[in-house]
Amino acid sequence: MSYNDCLQDVPDIFENEIGEALAMRTESLGMIRELGPPDLCHIVKIHSSNRTEPDIGSYHHVLGVDTSSSASLAAYINSLQYSLNDKPGWFGPGNNWKIASGTYCTYNAFSKLDLRVQIKIPGGVDAYAINVQGERQDVTEELWTECHVSGILRAILYSDPAEYSVTGLRRLTLAANMREEARVIEALMEQFWHGWRLGSNAETQVASHSRNYLVDGLMAYFAGQGRYNDCAGEILSPLAYAPLGGRQQQADSRSSLDFKGIDPNVAALLAEAYMGGDQEVQGVRVMHQALKAKPSCYPMLYTQAEFLRLKKQHKAACKIALMAVKYAPSEFHAWAKLTEVYIDDNDFQNALLTLNTCPMYTYVDRDYPRVPTPRRINYPVKSEVLEEYNLGDNFTNGNYGSVPMNPRPSADSDAPGAAEEQTQNETSFILRLAAPTLKGTFAHAYKLLSNIVSTIGWDELLQLRSTVFVMEEEYRNSVGPSVAIDDEEDEDDHIPLSALKERRDTVGEDQNPEVMASEVQTPGLNSNGSAIEAADSAKGEETKVDEAKVDEAEVDLAGQDEPKDEKQEPEPKEEKQDTNPDQDTSEMDVSESEKKASQVSQPKGKKKNKKSRNKKSKDTLKAQEASKPAIADAETLSDKPPAQDEAEDPQPAETASDTAADVQTMRGVQTNGDLAKDTSIAVLGNKMEDVSLADDDSAAPEPTTVNISGEPIEQTKSDESAEQAKSDDLPEQNVADDSIEQVAAPQVAARETKSASPEKNQTDQLEVQPESKLANNQDVRKRLCERWLDNLIMILFDDLRTYTNWRTKMHNLRATGQQVVYQFTQAEWEALGDLALRLHRPSEAREAYECALRIRFSAKAWLRLLELHTGKYAAVQAEEVKRNDSVAPPPPLASTDSLMMALDAAVWLAVYNDRWYNNMAYPNPLCNLIIKLVNIHGLSKVHNSLVSMNLKPAVFNMVKGHLEIAEKFEVTGTKW
Repeated sequence: MSYNDCLQDVPDIFENEIGEALAMRTESLGMIRELGPPDLCHIVKIHSSNRTEPDIGSYHHVLGVDTSSSASLAAYINSLQYSLNDKPGWFGPGNNWKIASGTYCTYNAFSKLDLRVQIKIPGGVDAYAINVQGERQDVTEELWTECHVSGILRAILYSDPAEYSVTGLRRLTLAANMREEARVIEALMEQFWHGWRLGSNAETQVASHSRNYLVDGLMAYFAGQGRYNDCAGEILSPLAYAPLGGRQQQADSRSSLDFKGIDPNVAALLAEAYMGGDQEVQGVRVMHQALKAKPSCYPMLYTQAEFLRLKKQHKAACKIALMAVKYAPSEFHAWAKLTEVYIDDNDFQNALLTLNTCPMYTYVDRDYPRVPTPRRINYPVKSEVLEEYNLGDNFTNGNYGSVPMNPRPSADSDAPGAAEEQTQNETSFILRLAAPTLKGTFAHAYKLLSNIVSTIGWDELLQLRSTVFVMEEEYRNSVGPSVAIDDEEDEDDHIPLSALKERRDTVGEDQNPEVMASEVQTPGLNSNGSAIEAADSAKGEETKVDEAKVDEAEVDLAGQDEPKDEKQEPEPKEEKQDTNPDQDTSEMDVSESEKKASQVSQPKGKKKNKKSRNKKSKDTLKAQEASKPAIADAETLSDKPPAQDEAEDPQPAETASDTAADVQTMRGVQTNGDLAKDTSIAVLGNKMEDVSLADDDSAAPEPTTVNISGEPIEQTKSDESAEQAKSDDLPEQNVADDSIEQVAAPQVAARETKSASPEKNQTDQLEVQPESKLANNQDVRKRLCERWLDNLIMILFDDLRTYTNWRTKMHNLRATGQQVVYQFTQAEWEALGDLALRLHRPSEAREAYECALRIRFSAKAWLRLLELHTGKYAAVQAEEVKRNDSVAPPPPLASTDSLMMALDAAVWLAVYNDRWYNNMAYPNPLCNLIIKLVNIHGLSKVHNSLVSMNLKPAVFNMVKGHLEIAEKFEVTGTKW
């Protein structure tokens, strides 16, 4: 039905009450998180001849309008006056509806304000701002500049209808010529140093000068046209070298740079732009200067690792990626890049471990406008030529390419009806796959996991998973059938399993479990000197001890597990560690020391069995006498008065002395490590010329041995030979033991300070122990798989199962000569095409998309086919042909057949965009792909091929507009 109160070429959403859309936008300002929703244009229409007609309020959303001033917004609302339906009636004059007033709303993402321009026709213009509380504020020139940049970024980042779709959204061209582009670049450069205030995408945790929405929009704008050199020369280079006399910094709050004339964060973007523009030598020079200025710059390390990865220098790229992870451990990009390097180097075990360690962030969706329920929506057809194209209905809110509510008849009469498709889609398992719903870091992690599967296969992934990870059920079953396990949090959760077993064997079955739990306070070394259980038990604990309580912590750490063998005598310490010269331990009263020794032998909470415990064997008494020097050391380490020490229950003596030495060793090593770290960072920039990424181990520095206080010790030749002989006797271990050795190193160093003449039975026991301990702790070396990674593996399994069923069904249908196309609905064919792309099967994805188009028009299918014909999946196609000989190679990108198929898809997408008010010539995914065709074939060949298609003038002009953009901005290929 045609209404005279509708606009001709603009979507119209009619309100039930005038102004309800503006009121709901005001209420939803507090819910905006990022760049904000699209601009809202609200108009009020009145009937000029019949005043009894009620006024009408309608609105639509806009992207791409110049929001730098109130004059430009008033001009846009005034232009809508000429869009009213002015066709004369059958028996009367033309349309009598006029626009009386209008309000244009645009969101300022910097200041979190909604700027509004209210226009009255005829009348004046009123500009004001609305804050989150709904209060009205005055508008300044700075707010207009911020608002202009916010509108530009929304137009660039929301340009893809597949990722962002809103009902009644109109897209306009952001910059149609070089003059308009110069204004856009000037505005972006003016607010560049404030870009971090906008936030960042879902894969970045902390926004910075090189990781924010402003940088994403800037790089996406020039990357779509392939104009990396223009981006580097006109924008990034003046910003990176601002202190050297280039463009002055626009932010008053930003101080002068101290990075030797270059900003490393901006230099990382500059290096990426040079490499994208095929100027790798200049990009390497920029990286060299930036790393000399700040070697710990994470964005620059990330760029360098990506450059080395693309150059197939996997070993060097791995070292740089490890440094990036070191300096930015909480950033997902650093871990993801390290995983990619491991995958390219065929080190899938470390790739899976690194992927398991990636920090995952909660996905925050983009801001969508909140609008009331409309009375009606009008989608006018702009041109009569569009009625000849079978396009179906529009898509909204991400339902890209879904079955339209009121589809037009299909080109094939055998196609099932919409009701049948809707019923089949509701029960389809293909449309319920979880992989398409993944967003942010989880989608990126799934992509990395699918890369591993495409290389090694599903069976190898399962075997690798069982080798690297220990699942939760496996971990619980490995404890033993006689040990009770519960999921509740209690005091025994922090106690290692070895301590629980030793306590059970030593104390017996008749003791109270609650009393037994209080014996062990903190995990540490067991009686056999093994640090594996200590490292595993302390892995999940995050305890921070203040410096003021270090001495108190040393005494608390002295209480460790009881020895397994009570008959084994502890080693006497010949030298004391960190003794107090003012206190003479030789003057300690013998009776008092014996009393303390008896208290040491009594665990906490077991004074009821005091008489039975005093009846000990002779070997136990000898152990108590030998532990007296250790008790004296524990007393000197504590700052508490003797009365307080006697009031508390002491811990085993041998463990106390060992732990005290361990604490002193770790303190000294940590102090010297911090000093060395600060010194290395200070001089690393001046030694960049000496940095080598060679794979030979001869250039690696020799390890330095430190004493108990952290001072380096010079090794003699005899010591080196002794250590070499000792290392020859040790069994070979895997690389996975490095982390355990690092944790246990300070504790082993502390134990080496003991007497060099241990008892014979202890020596024999230590010689037999390593093999048994190594065999019993194989599962301990495994890591627990994160739940999100386990879920991704199950999602990948569902994809592989669906893919296998699909290919099996296709093979059986073709073998029997049955119909293939209508075995699935159009939505299922599109989902199968996406599934094939996720699993790196582009040839089968192309088949699925073609089957979807045989049923009905699909913008999503045409867009994917255009991407396949423009080389977006060229590397994946080459890998598929190399992996499977039965796959026919795709036609070359430079061939005429590929060009004609690509232009066929481009024509359909251009008509579709024009039908649904997507008048944004650039930036646009369709324009980006057409520019790639120009880069491959040349502008002249593409233009002549388009002419040879004999299109109607209106359709030809739609596609020609994208070619004019390529010609105006002089992209690669326009000269031939």
